[in-house]
Amino acid sequence: MSCQENHFQTAAEILELGRHSFILRDDDNVYLNRFKNAVEVCTDELRRRVSAFIPDNITDFSDAELAEKLLNTDFTPSAKITRTESCQTNTTTRLVRKRQLLGQPAGPGFASGLARVLRSHEDIFEVKRGEIIVCDAIGPEMTLVVPLAAGIIERRGGMLIHGAIIAREYGIPCITGIPSATEDINNGDQLSVDGYLGIVTVRTLKANYV
Repeated sequence: MSCQENHFQTAAEILELGRHSFILRDDDNVYLNRFKNAVEVCTDELRRRVSAFIPDNITDFSDAELAEKLLNTDFTPSAKITRTESCQTNTTTRLVRKRQLLGQPAGPGFASGLARVLRSHEDIFEVKRGEIIVCDAIGPEMTLVVPLAAGIIERRGGMLIHGAIIAREYGIPCITGIPSATEDINNGDQLSVDGYLGIVTVRTLKANYV
């Protein structure tokens, strides 16, 4: 085989690899959309069932009683909890869930630092060196701040989205596919990023962080 033929074969293999990569990315988006649609269907069904007994003072039901009520329309609550107790329970649950978020590992490595949540283009100019960028997705216009980041967390998923590719080029730990990232993480949160397992740990909140 001549040198020229060898180059053509290598180019063809690279092209084929690129095609398969795009197929994997598209399949990833399809499966995520299917999962999202299934969750929405379940949520709508839950609303429909709950609406049938809202006049029965649903705020007085415990979690166990509410679950049984959904399955048995003849159920009558045996005890009541106050609205304050219900809110306290829900708040505790939310805080526990925020302690650790799971996504897709897209850039290997470990990192820790304060969170910088980017919700608008103006927020890009607030990024400081050593922060963990948290955003919907890294766009081409945001590439200039990526080298400043200790880690990247994105709501959108996939190994081949722009942010994940740039993160790997710079050797920055990156996790994608955390839909609630920009909601569960606030500016100044102390974060630990595990780019191998796709785990984000939220430790503390630095007060009045700007």
